[in-house]
Amino acid sequence: MNPIVTMMRATAVLSFTIGLTACASLPIPAEQVEAELLAADRAYEAYNLAHGYKAASLEYVDFEQGFMIEAGDGFLTGQKAIMAERQLDKVPSPVHWQPVGAMGASSADLGITWGSFVVDGDPDTTGDYVTVWRKVDGAWKIVTDTAVDDPAPAE
Repeated sequence: MNPIVTMMRATAVLSFTIGLTACASLPIPAEQVEAELLAADRAYEAYNLAHGYKAASLEYVDFEQGFMIEAGDGFLTGQKAIMAERQLDKVPSPVHWQPVGAMGASSADLGITWGSFVVDGDPDTTGDYVTVWRKVDGAWKIVTDTAVDDPAPAE
């Protein structure tokens, strides 16, 4: 084969490879990442309502990297410890939430959602939450979440 043709082919393959690498490392638009995160949070809440909080936690929490913070217990890691705090199995779940915002990394593999929640009861418990998400094998999974109850009304 002609050495010039061989060199041109090698240059073309190298240029194509560099072009693919550049495309793969382009940042994902923030709006797209935020939309994915909000959709994941809403899907988590829908699964919770249909199957219970325990089942939703088993489906959506990243037990490999995840952790929870519980007052008096500190950091909980691993499925057994995390699920010991997430045993609410009532269907439909009395826990409801609504995300109101999201922020994600341009790498599209880490982000947060936040919103408000209510736990039906007597009286209802309300408050706000923040959830940290990580993309695992193409699916958004929960790394951790925290909720802060609203103060009890003055009597």
